[in-house]
Amino acid sequence: MPSYPTVRFTAFEPARGTEFIRQTHGLAFPASWRAEVLDFYRIGKREPKRINQVPIRRLNEVIRAVAPDLLCVARGATLDDNAPWLYAETPLPLPVMRQLIHAWIRDLHSPRTRKEYPDITERAIKLSASLDMAGLTWQPHTVDLFAGTTSPGGTFEPDPLIHQLLPDALAQSIAKLDPYRFEGVEMTFKIAAAERGAELVSWPPRDHQDDDGMRWKFSFIITLTVQTVPFAGDFRLHIRTGVRRWRTGGPVPVPYRRTVSAYLLAQTPWLGQSTGTGRLSVCRLDIDRNTSLPQWTRGGPQGMLSSLGFSRELPNAAAVQENPDAWIPGKDGIQIGVVHATSMGGHGVGTGLMPRDRSPLTEWAAEALLPHLTQLGDFTRSRYPVLPRNLPKSPTAKTKEERAFQKAELEREGRNERRAALARVLDGRPLLVEARWQNDHTRDALIEQLAVLLGLDGSGGTDKAVRTWTTPELTVRLYLEDAGVVAARLDFPDGQPKRKTLTTAISARRREVAELCERDERPEVQAVVVEIGHPKSFRPDIVDPKFAVRLGYADAGRLTKFITLPSSRWNTATKKSIAHRALQAWNDVLRQLGVCTAPEHSVDELPTALEYVALWMVKRRADGPTRKRRTAPVAVRMSAADSSVTGWDTDRGDWIPYPELLLSLARHAEIPGEYEFDEEDQDGEDGEVTGATGQEDAPRPEAEDGETKRTTTWVPDLDDQRAETAQFIRAMLYSLRDRHVLLLSHAQNSRLHWPWLTNGRLRPDALQFGPNPAQHITLYGENLCHVRVRDHASDETPQWFAPDDDTADHGFASGLWAHPGVDDDHRVYYSTGEKPHTAKHAVKTASKIATRIPLRKKRSEDEEDKEPEPVIDTGTNAWNPSALEIAVVAVPEKSSAPGLWAAITHQLRRAPDYNVTLGLPLPLHMAAKTAQYVLPHDGDSDESSGEEGSPPSQ
Repeated sequence: MPSYPTVRFTAFEPARGTEFIRQTHGLAFPASWRAEVLDFYRIGKREPKRINQVPIRRLNEVIRAVAPDLLCVARGATLDDNAPWLYAETPLPLPVMRQLIHAWIRDLHSPRTRKEYPDITERAIKLSASLDMAGLTWQPHTVDLFAGTTSPGGTFEPDPLIHQLLPDALAQSIAKLDPYRFEGVEMTFKIAAAERGAELVSWPPRDHQDDDGMRWKFSFIITLTVQTVPFAGDFRLHIRTGVRRWRTGGPVPVPYRRTVSAYLLAQTPWLGQSTGTGRLSVCRLDIDRNTSLPQWTRGGPQGMLSSLGFSRELPNAAAVQENPDAWIPGKDGIQIGVVHATSMGGHGVGTGLMPRDRSPLTEWAAEALLPHLTQLGDFTRSRYPVLPRNLPKSPTAKTKEERAFQKAELEREGRNERRAALARVLDGRPLLVEARWQNDHTRDALIEQLAVLLGLDGSGGTDKAVRTWTTPELTVRLYLEDAGVVAARLDFPDGQPKRKTLTTAISARRREVAELCERDERPEVQAVVVEIGHPKSFRPDIVDPKFAVRLGYADAGRLTKFITLPSSRWNTATKKSIAHRALQAWNDVLRQLGVCTAPEHSVDELPTALEYVALWMVKRRADGPTRKRRTAPVAVRMSAADSSVTGWDTDRGDWIPYPELLLSLARHAEIPGEYEFDEEDQDGEDGEVTGATGQEDAPRPEAEDGETKRTTTWVPDLDDQRAETAQFIRAMLYSLRDRHVLLLSHAQNSRLHWPWLTNGRLRPDALQFGPNPAQHITLYGENLCHVRVRDHASDETPQWFAPDDDTADHGFASGLWAHPGVDDDHRVYYSTGEKPHTAKHAVKTASKIATRIPLRKKRSEDEEDKEPEPVIDTGTNAWNPSALEIAVVAVPEKSSAPGLWAAITHQLRRAPDYNVTLGLPLPLHMAAKTAQYVLPHDGDSDESSGEEGSPPSQ
């Protein structure tokens, strides 16, 4: 990777001395309606007293579909009697609003609830009649789009409505620019309805024909979001650019319990009394569980619009799902693009944009931001060291033969060190592992790759049931068994997979696995690798046995790792793929056993005997396989002195070995008294908690690939969970009060349960728990430092590239970056990593829409010297590295330079056991991996590593 001196973020801040005023109209949700609507909505709810916000999300979805020019600002319509719920330059006529309100009231309850409470329909009619529609009045508003306040910690927080109004105003300005032109290609952008921020989509979609003659459709996208930065005196606007791929070439496969987005552009208004719009509406397709037919998502546009006498109808959902190609150019006066999701299989257009596309597209959009906002200055390299001392060495010999010899020697030393580390973790015990296989090739690869990873000679014998190796450091024994019932689909009563009998099915398989372990009379086995079908081969998903298998093996004291069956469908049937996945499986087993080398930091000013402690909130979704919600704090500690890994055990009030922590999490996965999720009994807003700005904790409404999960953000016992989290952290920190500790937390993961991590609440050198006032960090330890990291989720950290303005040959760079001219007390840095091997074919000059001349390949003596032919990289995936924000929140009094701690945090991403940069610092990476033992379907197969890098191949 070339050594670029700076990086450039696609982030903008208000220009000094400017103001940005917008004249608009606002519509408040009448305060007099609140009690009546809430009483009606609480009918049939499990905990009605906890519902204190009017659930307007579904109404907002309809408004975004039929009148996307309106801005649905409020996420809950009861927090402020005077704050507008909707903003618009041209108000929607009140007769239309009245009809929408009536339709929304009729839609507030699910069909099942209406069946259980027959009087709901009559009560809905009475409620509609009792509401004083004269209370719906649009009022003119003058809005300062730069308005906000500064928190006690020095963080500027824009007014909540700015998060929606500012991006929309800027999106309108971008849409009015001349078409985007780049090397002979011209694109026009249209604004698409967005739940958060603003989005522009190039329309009409572009064509791409692959080498097989297949035709595909894609668009460029630009999204704008307002973000805050800890301790920064201004907010920032992030511009994200990317690719939206459209489904073509056959029916739309809608995954079970997922929705797929569709973008609609109508030639005439959706509502007869409203004005037309040039914006794209967004609706969602799913599958009706009762009929198994495609439908527009319940509570979305179709259900409400069908009851509006003067509205045009949405196209038939089944027709769109059956032949999405026909709707892209237009049909019946409507153009529709169904977003391609990764679950639908491959696509001829690659994902993401490289700097060659990102830089000019961002510059074009930035023209519309002037004179109100200016781009951040380029960030420069931090003056602090960025590489740990114990990174693996690379061959340095001059000749090819000598380098090969050096490489072999270094790999041999690495295997010896790995065996020695494993022997220390096992405290002299032999390594006893088991492989439950289904495919002969997988079995053979598991045998071979275990020997490769640990430097074991031979194949461990010829016994079909057990292989044994003996080394000076330890003995290794591998038991080989047919997977059998372990990997089979779950058995349900009456043979019918049903949610209500899922617990019974899980418990039965759990007992079977535990009893199997009792019968094999091998109680010392530490871990099991199970070969299992691809997750998408289990339909419905509740028959997937992984959760039950993990629980059963945990009952027997065994760790688990799953490896998927070879399959040509998933491109995992090649010998290379099988070998790689087998090696990854064993690497993960060693990690679970606690074999992990801590980076030896190179910051001379700070102690070497540090304790790294990572806090992670393990969250089991209520719409997951168990149908139960659970959030539990986990703390993982890694010692810089001996690389030992331990976890905090609340019951014991002590630190326990990492493998014991994993097994404990699995054994306690089923906790009585948890809230049971009911997908018909949620709106996604009840009790919803947001950050101080009302936006920071809000998730993006859909993934980059257009597939979304049905979920609810309602946490009915959030106050209790926050209190438990505070108690957990305080007790954990108290146990380390006499040590040199670096506490690592993750903003998006933990701030809902530890609100102190929200930008607007942070104060330098302090900690706060619950309603108590913030206290100086030294009260929790004189040598305690706290660093909070934040990743690109919800666009909270900006996209970036390394600029070369002389040649426009922009690229990427690794390092620790700071804003130029900052002093020693600066607390916010950005960390970028090395290019991983998975992106080795990514070319920085690649473009989705323009050709390039590839580098001339070295030819053999008998080959003719030819000029390379131009290529276009539309079908190639781009490498889109994220920047990790490092906020040094609190430092010990004796170490006042936050940059030193930022440097250590960056170095923790360069773990010696991994060949490239991790997505998170190593202790947080280890803490995040514990989720596999509470969420065994989440990143639990060999397909998802959860990091930018991967373990070494040797």
